[in-house]
Amino acid sequence: LSTYVPSGIAYGTLATAVHIQWYYTILLSAAVYSGAVQSAFVGLWAIGIEPVTMVVTAFLLNLRHTFYGPHLEENFPQMTAGDMYSIAPFLTDELYALAVSDSQMEVPEVRKLGYFAYSCWILSSAIGVAFTGGLPPFLYPILFLALPALFLALMVPRIKGSSTVVSAVVSIAIAIVLKAYSFPEYSILMSIGAGIVAGLLMLKVGGGK
Repeated sequence: LSTYVPSGIAYGTLATAVHIQWYYTILLSAAVYSGAVQSAFVGLWAIGIEPVTMVVTAFLLNLRHTFYGPHLEENFPQMTAGDMYSIAPFLTDELYALAVSDSQMEVPEVRKLGYFAYSCWILSSAIGVAFTGGLPPFLYPILFLALPALFLALMVPRIKGSSTVVSAVVSIAIAIVLKAYSFPEYSILMSIGAGIVAGLLMLKVGGGK
């Protein structure tokens, strides 16, 4: 809850501040259920990025989930296909980390925890919407600062070596340059792609560090 509740409230607050209807805000939490993707959607919506870029950005941000399922199945040999289908839509970073690190956890517990976290996320998004709806509109621009702050909070704990440092620096630098030259449509995807390539090259040069 220490990550779901504040992040969900921040998302609901930001979505309301950029004038996304409350029902779309909560529907996105229910259908997408990804703090990073939903926050990115809010930022892209605010600057008018086209839908194709939003979809590709969502794919890149959640590409890591491709590896969660096989690893989780390896840690739970008794997991059936039905179990995987019922857990996969609710498998967040936090749930995955807890499931693979707690040797005492069983499949039903993973499923229940996933459902509980999902419910908390939707409720937190609704709280953010309700909170912002009661604020005067002239305060909305201040709330925009929460978006870069949220992404920094998500990014900093993941910088644990030279490859991730290089990846972050390259992505940020390219995004700033492209934004300065008025290429907002391409800045997101190009900066993400450049950061990934730079990180992989650094891993190859540095021997996996």
